[in-house]
Amino acid sequence: MTGDDRERGAALVAAVAVALIGIALASVVVANTIVTANDSGRDRARTVQVHSAEGAVDAVFAELETSTPCQWPASGTFSSGTSPSTTTVSAAVTYYDVNNVQLPCSAGAVTGSPTLAVVTATSTSPQVGSSTPSRRSVQSKVNLTPLSVPGRGAAIFAASSIMTTNGFTLETSLPDTEVDVWVDTGDVNCNSNVKIDGNLIVVDGKVDISNACRITQNLWSKKALTVHSAQSAGLTTVGVDTYASAGATLAGGSKYGRDVMIVGGLSTWGGGPQAGGSVRTGVAASSIPQYVPVKLPEVNYRLSDWTGFVTSGDRSAAYRQWVIDNAVANNAPTWSDARNPAKTQCTVAGESYGVNGPLVGPAVPTVFDTRHCAQTMFQGGLDIQLRSDLVIFANDFYATGNFKITSKDGAQHNVWIIIPDPDPTPNGLAECGKTVGGKKSGNFKIDSGSLAIAPITLFVYTPCTLETNNTATFYGQLYGGNVILRNNMTQRYVPIGIPGVTFPSTTPTAASGFRVDVVYKREVKPASTPAPTP
Repeated sequence: MTGDDRERGAALVAAVAVALIGIALASVVVANTIVTANDSGRDRARTVQVHSAEGAVDAVFAELETSTPCQWPASGTFSSGTSPSTTTVSAAVTYYDVNNVQLPCSAGAVTGSPTLAVVTATSTSPQVGSSTPSRRSVQSKVNLTPLSVPGRGAAIFAASSIMTTNGFTLETSLPDTEVDVWVDTGDVNCNSNVKIDGNLIVVDGKVDISNACRITQNLWSKKALTVHSAQSAGLTTVGVDTYASAGATLAGGSKYGRDVMIVGGLSTWGGGPQAGGSVRTGVAASSIPQYVPVKLPEVNYRLSDWTGFVTSGDRSAAYRQWVIDNAVANNAPTWSDARNPAKTQCTVAGESYGVNGPLVGPAVPTVFDTRHCAQTMFQGGLDIQLRSDLVIFANDFYATGNFKITSKDGAQHNVWIIIPDPDPTPNGLAECGKTVGGKKSGNFKIDSGSLAIAPITLFVYTPCTLETNNTATFYGQLYGGNVILRNNMTQRYVPIGIPGVTFPSTTPTAASGFRVDVVYKREVKPASTPAPTP
């Protein structure tokens, strides 16, 4: 072997060694690239899984505002992303009541009253080869508040419209219970230092708010809502939620306690409205409480409804004799119409030319009928002093001159002043101005006086106009056709109803979903679906 042959052999060995080193380095680079690519793929898959699961949870949140889904989507699964990172995602919803008891849910309907829900969404990546499909889950607990105003029966019910002005205040005498003002088919004009300590529900009309009119709870307006100015001292115009099923004009700087939800558009100026929650326009009508007109309930002169009251005999003659007996007891002048059996006793005054003192009520619950009078008028400082419950039926009622109703014995008593529908047989319609057999449905009006002083509770009903113009504080309910409330009057809600009459609920006609407040949102193990803690 020559030297050249040996040199060629050594060069070949060196070349092979270099090649082997190169191959080794290349293998390392390729292996590292493969590992990096696999890690990147897994990271992308994990990211897609988490994002798609979170997206499913958010989609459930949106549906909870209008319905009660049991799962999402309703078809079972949803494909998210594009190949090669496509994932399949689904979400299950579990509902619980106030006692943390799980409620059954089927076909989008929950049995019971849910107060919270747990949403668990799971995203699964496709199987590759013999590998096991990877899964990631996101879970969220939410508190649910119904998008509705629970009904307790209205403190004020207006069949047509309401006008409040000059310091009218509506409050509640029931602990932790706000009141409802229901306007069935007309509009509301609320102005000049008016406070409604409860909910204003305008079923088929518009709402116009100005000059320090405040609603401390919820406002619902079927038609246009207009707020002309902001409240002073930073007060809210609406204390909780504001709903408008049309457009709204809201003064710049006007404040709202929580959400403002408007089906139409919003017109404003300055800095716009300020809400403790969100201001949303163009929302679906199904996202807010749904109400329909229910009509003023018909009230008729039916003595059989008044169980436990004196109803026998001629109740008109009984009323006249009651006035005469009190006039005699008070030593009223013999020439006084109040003590003259030939007179009608349709106008009664407390002064010397009248009964010359108070009208002391019967000792037992009693019904009086004054519908022999075109108008029943109490005036001249008349004080009706109750010893038991009292009902006065009238064609038309007018009180003035410091008229008041008080308790003779200091005990709580109820009084009803009712202008009934004159139909002897109910037809389901409360008709204003209708005349049947000489009986006619008219108005209720009080111009001055204290009206009903605690512990008296008052219920006033008329299918026509109900108008108050006095400075007074009273407990009870007001039901009328058109309702006009003026001049520093304070009404405190005490529900007493009318025997034999079913008053409509102020609850929305259909469930309209929930306000969703997120307690937590976190990733959990796919097999883990723990129940929420109370």
